[in-house]
Formats: sequence, C-alpha cells, structure tokens
Amino acid sequence: MKQNHICASICDRLPTLSANHPWFVDHEKFEDDTKDHVFYTTMDPLTQSRCRIPSFLGRRIRGCFYGWVILSNHPHNEMWSLWNPVTCKIIRLPRLISKVGDIFEPCCLSSPPGNHGSIFMLTTKKHTIVFCRLDCNRNKLKWVEMSYLKQMRSIVDRDGFLRSLTCCNGKVYALTMEGSNFLVLLIDIVVKGRETVISLLRYSKIPSHFLNDCMTHIAVLKGCCTELFYVELGFREVCHVTNETVGGVCVFKLDMMNMRWEEMDDLKDASFFFDPAHGYSVYYNSSSQLGGYVHFLDKSGKVIYSYDYKNRTITLSSMPTSITMSRIQKVEARFEENTESRLLNIPFDVLKTIIEFCVGVEYLNFRVACKQCHLAAPNVKWSKGGRLQTYSLNSPWLMVLHKDRGVISFTDPVFGDKYFIKTPRELVNGDLEIHCCMYGWALIKRHLGSLMFFNPFTGDIRELPYTPYLDTYCFSAPPTSSDCMVVGFTRHLVWHVYVHFVGRETSWRRFRLNFGGGGGDLHSFHFATIYRQNLYALYNNGGLDFIETDNEGYTWRKILAEGPKSSCRDVKQNFLMKRDQQLLLVILGEFGEPVEVFKLNDSIEWEKIESLGRHVIYIGGTTCLCIEAKIAAMANKIYFPRVHSENKKIVFYSLETRRYHTSNVEESFGDFMGTTHHIDPHVWIEPSWS
Repeated sequence: MKQNHICASICDRLPTLSANHPWFVDHEKFEDDTKDHVFYTTMDPLTQSRCRIPSFLGRRIRGCFYGWVILSNHPHNEMWSLWNPVTCKIIRLPRLISKVGDIFEPCCLSSPPGNHGSIFMLTTKKHTIVFCRLDCNRNKLKWVEMSYLKQMRSIVDRDGFLRSLTCCNGKVYALTMEGSNFLVLLIDIVVKGRETVISLLRYSKIPSHFLNDCMTHIAVLKGCCTELFYVELGFREVCHVTNETVGGVCVFKLDMMNMRWEEMDDLKDASFFFDPAHGYSVYYNSSSQLGGYVHFLDKSGKVIYSYDYKNRTITLSSMPTSITMSRIQKVEARFEENTESRLLNIPFDVLKTIIEFCVGVEYLNFRVACKQCHLAAPNVKWSKGGRLQTYSLNSPWLMVLHKDRGVISFTDPVFGDKYFIKTPRELVNGDLEIHCCMYGWALIKRHLGSLMFFNPFTGDIRELPYTPYLDTYCFSAPPTSSDCMVVGFTRHLVWHVYVHFVGRETSWRRFRLNFGGGGGDLHSFHFATIYRQNLYALYNNGGLDFIETDNEGYTWRKILAEGPKSSCRDVKQNFLMKRDQQLLLVILGEFGEPVEVFKLNDSIEWEKIESLGRHVIYIGGTTCLCIEAKIAAMANKIYFPRVHSENKKIVFYSLETRRYHTSNVEESFGDFMGTTHHIDPHVWIEPSWS
C-alpha cells in the first residue's frame, strides 16, 4: 500500500488524487488528535494521503456542499467551520451557545460562501432553524435562531421536523412526514439588506412504494446541480445497520418539468455514497467509471456495503469496491482471450459430447462462445426439469427470485453453475417474499396478497386460504401430502398461532398463546420448527421456546432453553434447524466471525459441537437445512447464500479448517468481507420433481 506523508498541507496532494471522485476520510482519526488524518478515493483506494491538520483536531465531518466540508467539534457541536480542500481556506463560525438538551440535526449550505445571501443552517429538535450568513465580514458573523413550528403545522397539520436538508439548483429542500409518507418542502430564503426571511413551502410528495418486508427506513434527499434525488434504505430489523438486515434500496429522481418522481431502474454511471454512521449524509457522483452502486457504511463507520442497484446484490468490504471490480474485470478479460482458440481446436463430435453434460448458464455460455459452439448446442427448454433433473445431485441449490428481471436463478453450491427459468405468470409483477422452504417447495406471499406454495422445478402453484400477515412460518410435509400442516405466528395485539391442514380443511385454525404476565411482549419468534409433533422457535435473544400441541390446540409452555454462552460479544445471528432427531443452533458474529454450532442435549441444554460428521448445513434468512451430505466433499461444512466477489463461487465455512472457502479450497478467508449476497428473495431449496 502506497502512503504519501504530507507535513505542511494536504492541498498539495488532494487535487492530484481525483477532482471528480469523492474522497473517503477516516472519521475516527479526525476525532482523535493523536493520529494522522487519512484520505483516499474510490478510484485509487490503495493510495492514501496522510497528514495532520491542527484546525481539524477533535472535529467531525457533518456534510459537504459546493466543495466545502462542514466540520463540528463532536460531541458538543459548539464550534463549526467550513473547509475548502482545494484552496485550504477555512471559515470559522462564531461559537454556537447551546442549551442543555439542544440537539443539532442536519445542516446545509444554501450557496457557496461569498455569494450574496449565502447562509449556513442547522435544524434542532426544538423545531427551530439556526443559521449564519456568510456574505459578511468575519467580525459580523452571527447566529440567528427562528422557529418553524407554526409554518410546519399549517403545512402538515402536525408538529413535524425538518430532516435531510440538501441544496439543488440554488435552492434548499428538506423532508418531513405527512401521514405515513414523506413530503418534500422548499426552504425559501429571501435576503433583503440585513434581513433574512426563511419560509417553508410545500413542494412535492414522495410516491408510495414497497421495499420488501422492511420494518425501518432511512430516507434522504440529495441534490446535485439541477437534479434532485430521493434515496431510501430499508431494513428488516430495527436494531442494526448490517448486511443481513438490509431489505432494499430505492432511488427516485424528480422530473423538474412535470414535477413527477420517477423510480430509477438503472443508476448507469452514477453512484451514491451514504453515511448513516455520521448524520445520514449522502454524497453523489455522476462521473464514476464504476457507477451503478449505492455505497453505505455500517453503524461503526468501518465497513462499506456496496449495493449493485441493477443486480440487487450487496457486497461487503472494508475498502471501496473499485478494487474488487477492477480485479473481476481483469479475470474475465483473461478468460475471454483464451477461450476461443482452445474451443476451435476441439473436434465437433467431441464438442457436442461435452455440451451434453452442460446445464443452465454454462450451456448458454457455450452457445455464444463461437459459431461452432452455437451449432453444437441447439436451443433447449429447461421447463419441468429437463437436463437439470439428471444433472442435479438432489443437493439444495440457492434459488433467487429476480423481481425486476422476470427470472428465477439456481446456483449449484459445489461448482457455482447457474441456470435460469422464467418466472411463472402468476408470480410476475408482484412484491414476493419467501417465508419458508422445505421438501422442494417454497411458501411465498405476495404483498397484500395470498399465501401460496410454489415448486419451481415443476411449476406447480397452490394457493392457501386467506390469513393475516404472520411473522414466521413452517410446514410439516410437502403440500402434495395428506399430512401437510402449515403453521404461522403473529403478534398482532396478542400472540396467536395459525394452523392449516392443507389436504383436509378449507380455512385456518387460530389459537391464542397465553404467556402469562404479559411476557409475550418480550418475544419475537424466528425459525419456527415442527419437531416431534410440537413447535419450537427461537425468541429474540437466541433462547428456545417450546409450544405444545394437544387436543385443545397449541399452548405456550415455557422457555425450553436459554441462549447458550457464546464467544460473540457484540451483534450475533442465531439460526435453528433439525438434524435427524436433534435440534441444532448456529451462532454467527455480525460479519460471520466467529461461527459456533450447538446441539440440544438430553438435559435440555445447548452443548457446543466441533463437527457435523457426515452432515452439511445450509444457512438461510427464513429457513435453515441440515441434511446428510450427498457427496463427501460437502460434509462438515456450512453453506451460506453468498458468493465471493471475485470468483463468484458460493461461500462455505469448514468446521475442519475453521475458515471460509469457496470451491477453490486452497484459498481461505476469515469473515464475510469481499462477499456478496442478494437482496431479492432467496432461499436454499432441495430439487423435487413431484
């Protein structure tokens, strides 16, 4: 890694890094006066510039407008300044006297400093705007505070807050809530002599949209020149910004002529840099050679998640993804250079024989490789199994419902091969969620629609009677079996269990769970599992609940086992599954390290195990499988719905080596950094042709 040490001024180096690409700055080093400040760009992340600027010690970056960086002395936020990294000019604002409880929210610069009427503004939790005019002599700079509460009430009929301030085309905009939707307000600034009048005006309403099954949202406005964007991140869980909880990303662009928001299908050469770790600021770049991504930091500000907007996947990295992307491009280029000549030297009959063993995407790749391959590989329909039925080892495959592409993909965990089928007409144009998957059948639900079984290998779809939204599901047998029982939990008002016997009844049965003492409010069930005719489920801290069935229905009995002691000190993920006649629990650290496996022993306690023997585990977000490995090479491993960012192979964890690998077992890595996972609904599914 190259490092350029700068003693005098960072301005001597920064302009040579990149004039058109955002710079990443280590926030921790900005706030720590014992360390150098580190700057690097997405175009050349291995080249770092280091320096120590006394004016920045103890400061935190709060935003960037018109090329000016906004700094404050965190956590007091009393001293604010503006820094221009190109000219090294610093504008120090007067001390901001704050009262106990004052919390300064988003900030914005209305126009470049020095322009007539340029102001720097902050919003507070007291429904006020605090601003300072910048087109004055230094001695005349002062803070002014004004309340916007009355104006806000006249617009949205409630005590709403201003959030996500941004500038666009010389104007300032902000978000606020109107009902359950976001409303864009124009912050009109009129400067007459020494008087500054700020007014809030209704501007545009963000259209209703659906982001999978997200429980929380982070929404921001971002202006760039004459363009205004709305960016939203959705999370499936409340507590953390992690790779597993991200449920979706959407970007809308405002058509200024028609005043209509249009959802973007492809970012093309544009990228957004989202920083929820430091004030939810967002940066936009329209000249990136690696566009099409929404990059955002985790809660610690140390891990970057790169969302491929077109392919709906997320890649983890501790450095910008341009490193990974450039390496991928080089690998693919080398492959293309050498493939043509080798294939043309193979006799036609031999080539046809080789292609007969190909399936899915590898078959399609052969067809487009050259004219000879195209002749040797005729067009084949893959419906009803086709070659896949003879090709498959009956080992689970990773299935992904690509919502926007109208296809369903399957990935072989051993070789990484893929094949695609068209999404059935009944499932097209719907926001689908996969709630459970076993026996080759997926239990899926359309948003505000019906619950249904779907077998992607036969194309069979079976709708179930209406039921309200349930939190977690499981079923006991394939829907083709007379013993198929579907079970779901819901905690709407109070906890209930819903039960439906698919081949016997036309409606659901509902049973109330009596936790006693209001204990149900503390529960959040996950990974419901039918085991020995009873129900088991994980609750929020990894403990195991036991729900007994009898002639009267289902009764919550007790917490069967508390969560085991784990070496995971911070955020952890818990996964429950069956292995023959045992219950297993897998615990992961936030980024995949450490990995621990426990079994429920005869004493009803979690006992840590070091080996799975001949079994293999497939981890999923809604369903986990533990089966006997079909081939010896898969035994004693845990497969994840992730691929390596470079070789595109499925990632697994070996309990023998205690490391992560792909099909190239010689290469290993210690956590999920450099891996990619899908945002579209995905699950491990065992091939079933009946």
